[in-house]
Amino acid sequence: MERNYRDAFAGLSLAIFGGAAVLYALSKYPMGTVTRMGPGMMPVTLGAILLVFGIIIAVPALFQRGERVELRFRALIVLSASILSFALMIREFGLVPSVFATTLIATFAESKVTLVRALILSASTALLTWSIFILGLGLTLPSYRWPF
Repeated sequence: MERNYRDAFAGLSLAIFGGAAVLYALSKYPMGTVTRMGPGMMPVTLGAILLVFGIIIAVPALFQRGERVELRFRALIVLSASILSFALMIREFGLVPSVFATTLIATFAESKVTLVRALILSASTALLTWSIFILGLGLTLPSYRWPF
């Protein structure tokens, strides 16, 4: 029987990531108590929730019939480059240009997206990110910085 490997892999990935977060937080941060929470309480709780959801997704997938998994290397490479661009740009250029470039690069993972739609999506994502993090939450992250 063909198994649902896509969901099984996704669930297993979530479970591993959640379990790693729990182990890391337990080894590095004090938990505290429920009435006086320490810095490890939230990462441990969220990691445990992620671990449980991963198991809930992965176990039934092993008993279900699934589609053939198709690896899309273009998407993997483009999305990895997109994440790397954000990491390299955030300090030098600020939040808005970094989010704009990251979103623009990520749209090239799908061949059906036109340049106009990619630019509109990038601009709206950058504006929304700026509105949430700078205006709404008041983070002291620079909105833009031009190193030239």
